[in-house]
Amino acid sequence: MKKIFLAVLVVLVAFIAKSQTNKEEVVLVQSIYGMEKKDLIGKHMILEESQTDAFWQLYEEYEIERKEIGLKRAANISAYADKYENLTNEDADLLIKTSFEINLKFVQLWEKTYKKMARSLSPVTAAQFIQAEMFIENMVRQELALDIPLIGEIDLKN
Repeated sequence: MKKIFLAVLVVLVAFIAKSQTNKEEVVLVQSIYGMEKKDLIGKHMILEESQTDAFWQLYEEYEIERKEIGLKRAANISAYADKYENLTNEDADLLIKTSFEINLKFVQLWEKTYKKMARSLSPVTAAQFIQAEMFIENMVRQELALDIPLIGEIDLKN
């Protein structure tokens, strides 16, 4: 059973490591929602014509930073896969602390983007976008969590 989980994890990590470009990450969102993320956001947002250009410029800035955080997440998942069979207390400590840092970076990016959008567009438009992003990110996390074996499924080594 552990070997099956490890095989799935390795395939997932390979996919995620490759999937941090826009094209591959779109595949994950498409698999969940049946459309590209930008299209999904475009259908969700209620923008006045005067807001459109400013919104998409801020969206592109956001996406650049979000992808960088995604690369860090992929690297952390890859590190977990590499250490999976011989996970030590030190490894687990580093992996979980890195996970906390990555999650914090997402929250900080959402807050920063909200402030920019609220000033440039409106607080309602900014909240609408951030709410959609949080929802999509939670769905991505759920998909990842379903494929990554829990630490409790292996024996910890001191």
